[in-house]
Amino acid sequence: MKNARKIIAPRLQGTLGLKLDEKRLYSLERFYPGNANLLALSAAKKFATGKFQRVVVITGRAKCGKSHLLKGIFHTWPSGSDGQNAFFFNPKNRTNTPEQLLNQAVEIGGGPVLFCIDNLDQQHENEKEWYDAVFTLFNKLADSGGFLAVALRHSPANSPEMPDYLSSRLLTGMVVSLQKPDAEETRLILVKMADDRAVSLTPRAQKFILERSGRSIGDLSTLMDRLESEIDPGGGRVGLQLLRRVIDWGES
Repeated sequence: MKNARKIIAPRLQGTLGLKLDEKRLYSLERFYPGNANLLALSAAKKFATGKFQRVVVITGRAKCGKSHLLKGIFHTWPSGSDGQNAFFFNPKNRTNTPEQLLNQAVEIGGGPVLFCIDNLDQQHENEKEWYDAVFTLFNKLADSGGFLAVALRHSPANSPEMPDYLSSRLLTGMVVSLQKPDAEETRLILVKMADDRAVSLTPRAQKFILERSGRSIGDLSTLMDRLESEIDPGGGRVGLQLLRRVIDWGES
């Protein structure tokens, strides 16, 4: 595996003004499952050891944590003796073309190499070429003992735009579905996010966030990461004034 290398996923926190490195930002330890997604997190942790299933498919609606879980697997993946061997692709990134995916697949030597593909079902241009490339990659990984982790909105069994020759392959792996937590579980997740970042939220701040965040775990995580980057090292108490300034809601 002389040519294998770890391709870092786009540094999303750079666009948010965050100070955290991506490996910490998207670690599996910073994924907050609640009760509904404990099994999904457990499966991701086992898969990331390279000693479990060879294919994992993560499904769920937008902002439920699919990308976070997938990036957590990517950053947890063990390095080989001759270098790091994990690749991350996102078809929504214009530089991640079917040709690039195939070029990286050609470099696969001995395992265990990991390919992570986010938003697998959101290729809007060259859709057939994209799915053909993923199919070729799947077979290449199967032959070489490699691993594949993908994230998409629906199970491959319920993705009509995906060709049968690919969906049938993906369904040979483990499919985990992320669920949206209820209101009380969301509040507890927010509190845990704050505690882990040494951020103290006043009761009014908690209520303010939950009423305006849409209760998306992805939105809550992004907001808490921004708050963490704004307060002094060692944590601090966050009230409505700082909260409004950080998220720029412009309310008085």
